[in-house]
Amino acid sequence: MSNPTPINITVTVDTDNITEENKNYAVVFSQGLGGPIEQPGHPENYTSQVEKNQQIIWTAVPKTGNTEVFFQDVKHKSGKEIMQTIKRGDGHNVFTAKIKNGNFNPDDEEKYSITIGLNGYEGIAGSNENGPMVYLGKTVAYMDSYQDNVWHVVAEAPFEIEGIAGYNTSGAIIYSGNRVAYMNGFASNQWVEITPAPFPIQGITGENSRGVIVYNGSRVAYIDNYNQGIWVEVANAPFDIEGIAGDNLGGPIVYAGNKVQCMMSYNDNRWQSMIDAPIEIEGMSGTYRNGTVIYGGNKVYRSNDGIWTAVANAPYDNVEGIAGNSVRGPIIFSGPQLQYMSNYNENAWHSVAAMPFSTRTFIIDPKLQIKKRD
Repeated sequence: MSNPTPINITVTVDTDNITEENKNYAVVFSQGLGGPIEQPGHPENYTSQVEKNQQIIWTAVPKTGNTEVFFQDVKHKSGKEIMQTIKRGDGHNVFTAKIKNGNFNPDDEEKYSITIGLNGYEGIAGSNENGPMVYLGKTVAYMDSYQDNVWHVVAEAPFEIEGIAGYNTSGAIIYSGNRVAYMNGFASNQWVEITPAPFPIQGITGENSRGVIVYNGSRVAYIDNYNQGIWVEVANAPFDIEGIAGDNLGGPIVYAGNKVQCMMSYNDNRWQSMIDAPIEIEGMSGTYRNGTVIYGGNKVYRSNDGIWTAVANAPYDNVEGIAGNSVRGPIIFSGPQLQYMSNYNENAWHSVAAMPFSTRTFIIDPKLQIKKRD
């Protein structure tokens, strides 16, 4: 049986006038050419009828003018989990997903959220030992002391950043497309581009003292010497990767849904299954040595030796990213706001100063519904 024709959903944003108060009127959904258009003011009533194995493609466009629109994230919010393999498409304004081939009842619904950004992609890396690093567009900032609670902005990146990795002690690593640049310690305040990756990058991990690891689909490649500039591809992961963590010392850790695999030796070049996560993972950080931290919705878990342990729920309904590890604790963000947990016995979240730039993100909540059979 052939797969159904993909659904194309256009998300039109009034970039000139949108505010948090009027976002439900400033963002309008429409489907295909001549398809249904969401009634302004009520995006929660915009429902796409979908079928098993069907691909969905969201494309964001400005209503007028040349302001770029970025899709920061698309994620499950409530109801039946109908979608899988949710990821960025080709371009800053495209996201894709696939409807699961599961047992659904007609009219099963999934409410999902779309996070729209006007000032570029946003993300986080780092650890509580050395402090977080954050980015928006071409701007990177770091905080090296929660007590001082001050952000330090570094030189502008050489490209619009799509992802970040690294620690404050050895600086940040960033990417866009297949371009990769690093800042080896913030004292240098200079970005250095390395040999382009062997494919367009979808995610990045690692730190500068041991190099960087990237993925696209099921492909994974690493570079452990920037001067030599040689990328090495390893065996393909056993699934289409949705996120990556780890470093070149302990090896990469990848996930899709609640499935987790690791490669602890590049010489063995073999992926090994880890215990399934208790949630559908939306973000992961950490290393094999120090353990990982994950989130899904507002639920956060840590792992050591493959055992998952829940910590206090995140203080945000829409967590957008996570950093840290299972020893020093996680750091999460939502929009410009950050919170961290450094003591699992205390099991409490603490806020720090907001990011030092205007994130300009807006969250909209439409729905998917399994189509009735004719």
